[in-house]
Amino acid sequence: MTDPRLEDHAFGVELQMTELVEKIERASIQGRSDRVAELQGELEALQDDLVSTAESIASEHFDHAEIHPRDVN
Repeated sequence: MTDPRLEDHAFGVELQMTELVEKIERASIQGRSDRVAELQGELEALQDDLVSTAESIASEHFDHAEIHPRDVN
């Protein structure tokens, strides 16, 4: 089981990346190479964030739950 906050963060980063890719495509079509370069930098930062978040999720582990017998008195 992983921390749902990390999974939510990863999902949010993926959404931001999708939006940036669309902006990059739009800027490229419009011939705005300066804007493409700017957005590429933002996309790379988000990719780095996603990698680090994925590594945190993958390395996360929790001890197995223990079931203790109930005292019957």
